[in-house]
Amino acid sequence: MTHMNLSRILIGGLVAGLILVIGEYVLNGVVLGAQFNSQREQFGLGEPTALQLAVGAVLTLAYGLILIWIYAAIRPRFGPGPWTAIVAGLTFWSVAHFLFLLSLWANGFVQLNFALISIAWGLVEDPIAALAGAWFYRER
Repeated sequence: MTHMNLSRILIGGLVAGLILVIGEYVLNGVVLGAQFNSQREQFGLGEPTALQLAVGAVLTLAYGLILIWIYAAIRPRFGPGPWTAIVAGLTFWSVAHFLFLLSLWANGFVQLNFALISIAWGLVEDPIAALAGAWFYRER
């Protein structure tokens, strides 16, 4: 059994994370911007502060690291390459987008169309981020 290459997880994870940060900015700032702000107002929140945006970006970069860690973890079983990256992306999507957003909707924190658009967005965004980040991953 091989050990995961942590330096390559870091490099690939940052690449994947950057793609996720850009994608989430486009989704929440442009595509769903008005609805995102409306939902914040519903809970008595104003515009996001610079600190909140920075923390969100750092957390999203951490998602990229987790995504590529998943790729590295399943790579010995599925083999290296794009198919494994897509499986990692879909695995990540199932938790980070699908289940999470359905949970937010079920608890009344987001409207259904917001959840569905975000879920569909992640279904494209996460495999793309996984493919890009996995391209940088190599075993030792």
